[in-house]
Amino acid sequence: MPNVRVLRFNYVYWARHDYRHWYQFGWVPVTVYAMNLPGFLAGRSLLTPLTIYAGQTSDYKELVLNIANFPKFLQLAFPTAVLDHYELLKRGLMVLTCLILLAGFWYLRRLDLTPQRFLVVATWSFWTCTMFLPSMHDRYSYFVMVMLALVALLDRRMIGVALVSIGISTVLYLRYLLNADAAVDLWPLAIIQIINYCGFTAGTFLHPQPEYLHSFRSITTD
Repeated sequence: MPNVRVLRFNYVYWARHDYRHWYQFGWVPVTVYAMNLPGFLAGRSLLTPLTIYAGQTSDYKELVLNIANFPKFLQLAFPTAVLDHYELLKRGLMVLTCLILLAGFWYLRRLDLTPQRFLVVATWSFWTCTMFLPSMHDRYSYFVMVMLALVALLDRRMIGVALVSIGISTVLYLRYLLNADAAVDLWPLAIIQIINYCGFTAGTFLHPQPEYLHSFRSITTD
Protein backbone atom coordinates (compact mmCIF):
# COMPACT_ATOMS: atom_id res chain seq x y z
CA MET A 1 0.00 0.00 0.00
CA PRO A 2 2.76 2.58 0.75
CA ASN A 3 4.32 1.75 -2.63
CA VAL A 4 1.05 2.54 -4.37
CA ARG A 5 0.96 5.99 -2.77
CA VAL A 6 4.53 6.74 -3.84
CA LEU A 7 4.04 5.47 -7.38
CA ARG A 8 0.92 7.57 -7.89
CA PHE A 9 2.86 10.80 -7.41
CA ASN A 10 5.97 9.58 -9.20
CA TYR A 11 3.90 8.69 -12.25
CA VAL A 12 2.42 12.20 -12.43
CA TYR A 13 5.86 13.78 -12.10
CA TRP A 14 7.28 11.40 -14.70
CA ALA A 15 4.47 12.19 -17.15
CA ARG A 16 5.32 15.90 -16.90
CA HIS A 17 9.10 15.87 -16.88
CA ASP A 18 10.71 12.55 -17.68
CA TYR A 19 8.47 10.61 -20.08
CA ARG A 20 11.48 9.61 -22.19
CA HIS A 21 12.64 7.30 -19.41
CA TRP A 22 9.43 5.31 -19.02
CA TYR A 23 11.40 2.06 -18.91
CA GLN A 24 12.61 2.96 -15.40
CA PHE A 25 9.20 1.91 -14.06
CA GLY A 26 10.10 -1.62 -15.15
CA TRP A 27 12.22 -1.87 -12.03
CA VAL A 28 9.08 -1.65 -9.87
CA PRO A 29 7.79 -5.22 -10.43
CA VAL A 30 11.37 -6.52 -10.39
CA THR A 31 12.07 -5.13 -6.92
CA VAL A 32 8.60 -6.06 -5.57
CA TYR A 33 9.00 -9.69 -6.58
CA ALA A 34 12.65 -9.83 -5.48
CA MET A 35 11.69 -8.64 -1.98
CA ASN A 36 8.92 -11.27 -1.83
CA LEU A 37 11.14 -14.16 -2.95
CA PRO A 38 11.17 -15.86 0.50
CA GLY A 39 7.37 -15.93 0.45
CA PHE A 40 7.30 -17.51 -3.01
CA LEU A 41 9.81 -20.13 -1.90
CA ALA A 42 7.52 -20.91 1.03
CA GLY A 43 4.64 -21.60 -1.34
CA ARG A 44 2.82 -18.29 -1.72
CA SER A 45 1.18 -17.49 -5.05
CA LEU A 46 2.91 -15.20 -7.54
CA LEU A 47 -0.23 -13.06 -7.44
CA THR A 48 0.03 -12.46 -3.68
CA PRO A 49 1.89 -9.10 -3.97
CA LEU A 50 -1.01 -7.84 -6.10
CA THR A 51 -3.89 -9.28 -4.06
CA ILE A 52 -2.79 -9.11 -0.43
CA TYR A 53 -3.89 -5.52 0.20
CA ALA A 54 -7.10 -5.93 -1.75
CA GLY A 55 -7.93 -8.89 0.48
CA GLN A 56 -7.18 -6.91 3.62
CA THR A 57 -10.31 -4.78 3.24
CA SER A 58 -12.37 -7.94 2.91
CA ASP A 59 -10.76 -9.58 5.96
CA TYR A 60 -11.19 -6.73 8.42
CA LYS A 61 -14.42 -5.18 7.12
CA GLU A 62 -13.45 -1.94 8.84
CA LEU A 63 -13.77 1.45 7.20
CA VAL A 64 -10.80 2.63 9.24
CA LEU A 65 -8.57 1.37 12.03
CA ASN A 66 -6.30 3.23 14.47
CA ILE A 67 -5.80 6.53 12.64
CA ALA A 68 -7.24 10.06 12.83
CA ASN A 69 -8.58 10.80 9.34
CA PHE A 70 -11.77 11.49 7.40
CA PRO A 71 -13.09 7.88 7.43
CA LYS A 72 -12.54 7.79 11.21
CA PHE A 73 -14.62 10.97 11.49
CA LEU A 74 -17.40 9.26 9.49
CA GLN A 75 -17.12 6.10 11.57
CA LEU A 76 -17.49 7.98 14.85
CA ALA A 77 -20.13 10.43 13.64
CA PHE A 78 -22.35 7.88 11.86
CA PRO A 79 -21.52 4.42 13.29
CA THR A 80 -24.75 2.74 12.20
CA ALA A 81 -24.62 4.11 8.66
CA VAL A 82 -20.98 3.06 8.29
CA LEU A 83 -21.80 -0.51 9.29
CA ASP A 84 -24.86 -0.69 7.05
CA HIS A 85 -23.21 0.84 3.98
CA TYR A 86 -19.61 -0.33 4.34
CA GLU A 87 -19.08 -1.44 0.72
CA LEU A 88 -20.65 1.71 -0.69
CA LEU A 89 -18.60 3.99 1.54
CA LYS A 90 -15.39 2.06 0.83
CA ARG A 91 -15.78 2.54 -2.90
CA GLY A 92 -16.95 6.12 -2.46
CA LEU A 93 -13.85 7.00 -0.44
CA MET A 94 -11.57 5.52 -3.08
CA VAL A 95 -13.29 7.56 -5.77
CA LEU A 96 -13.13 10.69 -3.59
CA THR A 97 -9.39 10.20 -3.06
CA CYS A 98 -8.78 9.87 -6.80
CA LEU A 99 -10.84 12.99 -7.53
CA ILE A 100 -8.96 15.06 -4.94
CA LEU A 101 -5.60 13.94 -6.32
CA LEU A 102 -6.64 14.60 -9.91
CA ALA A 103 -7.93 18.07 -9.01
CA GLY A 104 -4.73 18.86 -7.13
CA PHE A 105 -2.40 17.69 -9.87
CA TRP A 106 -4.49 19.48 -12.49
CA TYR A 107 -4.23 22.74 -10.54
CA LEU A 108 -0.50 22.36 -10.05
CA ARG A 109 0.25 21.46 -13.66
CA ARG A 110 1.05 25.10 -14.47
CA LEU A 111 3.63 25.41 -11.68
CA ASP A 112 7.29 24.61 -12.00
CA LEU A 113 8.10 21.73 -9.65
CA THR A 114 11.24 23.02 -7.98
CA PRO A 115 12.93 20.60 -5.54
CA GLN A 116 11.28 22.35 -2.59
CA ARG A 117 7.83 22.42 -4.20
CA PHE A 118 8.30 18.81 -5.27
CA LEU A 119 8.70 17.81 -1.63
CA VAL A 120 5.60 19.73 -0.54
CA VAL A 121 3.40 18.37 -3.34
CA ALA A 122 4.65 14.82 -2.77
CA THR A 123 3.84 15.12 0.93
CA TRP A 124 0.37 16.43 0.11
CA SER A 125 -0.33 13.54 -2.26
CA PHE A 126 0.77 10.91 0.27
CA TRP A 127 -1.21 12.58 3.07
CA THR A 128 -4.30 12.76 0.86
CA CYS A 129 -4.18 8.99 0.47
CA THR A 130 -3.94 8.30 4.21
CA MET A 131 -6.52 10.98 4.95
CA PHE A 132 -9.27 9.63 2.67
CA LEU A 133 -8.63 6.03 1.63
CA PRO A 134 -10.53 3.30 3.52
CA SER A 135 -8.95 0.69 5.82
CA MET A 136 -6.01 2.90 6.80
CA HIS A 137 -4.25 2.52 10.15
CA ASP A 138 -1.57 4.41 12.04
CA ARG A 139 1.45 2.76 10.40
CA TYR A 140 0.40 4.01 6.97
CA SER A 141 0.86 7.57 8.21
CA TYR A 142 4.46 7.18 9.42
CA PHE A 143 5.96 8.01 6.05
CA VAL A 144 3.77 11.12 5.89
CA MET A 145 5.06 12.22 9.29
CA VAL A 146 8.67 11.88 8.11
CA MET A 147 7.84 13.91 5.00
CA LEU A 148 6.11 16.59 7.09
CA ALA A 149 9.19 16.86 9.30
CA LEU A 150 11.34 17.46 6.21
CA VAL A 151 8.88 20.04 4.89
CA ALA A 152 8.90 21.83 8.24
CA LEU A 153 12.70 22.05 8.12
CA LEU A 154 12.45 23.88 4.79
CA ASP A 155 9.25 25.86 5.22
CA ARG A 156 8.57 27.64 8.50
CA ARG A 157 4.85 27.92 7.73
CA MET A 158 4.55 24.15 8.11
CA ILE A 159 6.22 23.78 11.51
CA GLY A 160 2.89 23.91 13.36
CA VAL A 161 1.26 21.48 10.92
CA ALA A 162 4.12 19.02 11.35
CA LEU A 163 4.14 19.26 15.15
CA VAL A 164 0.39 18.71 15.42
CA SER A 165 0.41 15.76 13.00
CA ILE A 166 3.42 14.08 14.57
CA GLY A 167 1.93 14.62 18.03
CA ILE A 168 -1.36 13.00 17.02
CA SER A 169 0.47 10.12 15.34
CA THR A 170 2.51 9.53 18.50
CA VAL A 171 -0.61 9.51 20.68
CA LEU A 172 -2.31 7.03 18.36
CA TYR A 173 0.61 4.65 18.37
CA LEU A 174 0.90 4.81 22.16
CA ARG A 175 -2.84 4.12 22.30
CA TYR A 176 -2.27 0.93 20.32
CA LEU A 177 0.99 -0.02 22.04
CA LEU A 178 -0.41 0.37 25.56
CA ASN A 179 -3.82 -1.05 24.65
CA ALA A 180 -5.40 2.17 25.90
CA ASP A 181 -8.30 2.46 23.45
CA ALA A 182 -10.70 3.73 26.09
CA ALA A 183 -8.24 6.35 27.35
CA VAL A 184 -7.94 8.26 24.06
CA ASP A 185 -10.93 9.76 22.29
CA LEU A 186 -10.33 9.73 18.54
CA TRP A 187 -13.22 12.09 17.77
CA PRO A 188 -11.39 15.37 18.56
CA LEU A 189 -8.12 14.03 17.14
CA ALA A 190 -9.80 13.20 13.83
CA ILE A 191 -11.31 16.69 13.61
CA ILE A 192 -8.00 18.37 14.47
CA GLN A 193 -6.15 16.27 11.90
CA ILE A 194 -8.69 17.05 9.17
CA ILE A 195 -8.32 20.78 9.89
CA ASN A 196 -4.55 20.36 9.92
CA TYR A 197 -4.65 18.64 6.53
CA CYS A 198 -6.82 21.42 5.12
CA GLY A 199 -4.31 23.99 6.35
CA PHE A 200 -1.47 22.12 4.67
CA THR A 201 -3.52 21.85 1.47
CA ALA A 202 -4.19 25.60 1.50
CA GLY A 203 -0.48 26.28 1.90
CA THR A 204 0.35 23.86 -0.91
CA PHE A 205 -2.07 25.35 -3.42
CA LEU A 206 -2.67 28.98 -2.45
CA HIS A 207 0.89 29.84 -1.43
CA PRO A 208 3.10 27.22 -3.08
CA GLN A 209 6.38 29.09 -2.63
CA PRO A 210 8.00 27.93 0.64
CA GLU A 211 9.05 30.48 3.25
CA TYR A 212 12.49 29.14 4.04
CA LEU A 213 13.99 28.94 7.47
CA HIS A 214 17.05 31.20 7.56
CA SER A 215 19.50 28.33 8.06
CA PHE A 216 18.19 26.48 5.01
CA ARG A 217 17.83 29.40 2.59
CA SER A 218 21.41 29.20 1.36
CA ILE A 219 21.15 25.43 0.89
CA THR A 220 17.97 25.54 -1.19
CA THR A 221 18.96 28.51 -3.35
CA ASP A 222 22.52 27.49 -4.23
